[in-house]
Amino acid sequence: MKLFRNLLLPFLFVSVLISAQAQSIKDAIQPAIKNAGFKMEGYILWCSTIIKVGNTYHMFASRWPEQYGLGGWTTYSEIVRATSDNIYGPYKFQEVVIQKRPGAWDKERAHNPKIVKTGDTYVLYYISTANKTGYAWSRSITGPWTRSDEEAMPFSNPAPLARADGSIYVFGRKAVNNVRVAQAYTAPAWNGKYTLLSDKDNLLPDNNQLEDPTIWWAQNQYNVILTDFTGTLTGTTKAGAQYASVDGINYKAISKEPVFTKTVTYDDGTTQTFKRRERPFVYTNEKGEVIAFFTACLTEDGKSWVVVNPVKNYVPPKIK
Repeated sequence: MKLFRNLLLPFLFVSVLISAQAQSIKDAIQPAIKNAGFKMEGYILWCSTIIKVGNTYHMFASRWPEQYGLGGWTTYSEIVRATSDNIYGPYKFQEVVIQKRPGAWDKERAHNPKIVKTGDTYVLYYISTANKTGYAWSRSITGPWTRSDEEAMPFSNPAPLARADGSIYVFGRKAVNNVRVAQAYTAPAWNGKYTLLSDKDNLLPDNNQLEDPTIWWAQNQYNVILTDFTGTLTGTTKAGAQYASVDGINYKAISKEPVFTKTVTYDDGTTQTFKRRERPFVYTNEKGEVIAFFTACLTEDGKSWVVVNPVKNYVPPKIK
């Protein structure tokens, strides 16, 4: 019997390891740091995205005057840059980077930024209308920024991934007859032609709807966290959901349990339930481990800021 147990131990160890790896990011998210993130008095802050340059973390985010409420993004949203010497912040406002341009493809607004670096170029993707995504680029994180002359992709909520070979993969959502479906576009380079990757009606299984995806590469697969728009997967409307795909076309759910909800637990033991908690963004270290999780939060009385949760070196499970 003792020999049998000894032979069984390695198999039990492997089983436990696989089980541990099968956890969603929810299990690695730590309490939010109460005095961190990004706040600006008098402004609603949304859509954060972060990149490290040297020893400085640069956050790009959407903002608009608080007096217009959450719906003010449709008219007044602009993209700003803030910095910190700590990934968790607090971040300090530096400048307005992109505003809407009369007569151009981005004449309605500048919203939903996502920053990547490919080669020696920083590319800042953003949207104007619900189904118009374009970009601006610069050799320096502080600009000046040159904008694309026209939209690059006819969809919204871009989650770009810059590949090692210089090509770009962009996961996002398309509003089709008021149904929000997942699509992906690819380009041979950031300034190349963006082409729809698949003619599938929806890259998510079970026709699940989405908003606000964030993407990272780990375990030789595409990993996405997004808002479960109708709660089809998680059972909770607009809770966080996690998916992965080997080919960038066929996505599988990692868990049916929400990876985040409207309730935030802070490092001082207090909790806060927001009216809205959206626009997730994951930040990975040099090893590809997620170490920070950002969300945009709105209180019942219309106050808004970017909340940051430390993440305990999360690596997603590998799917088949």
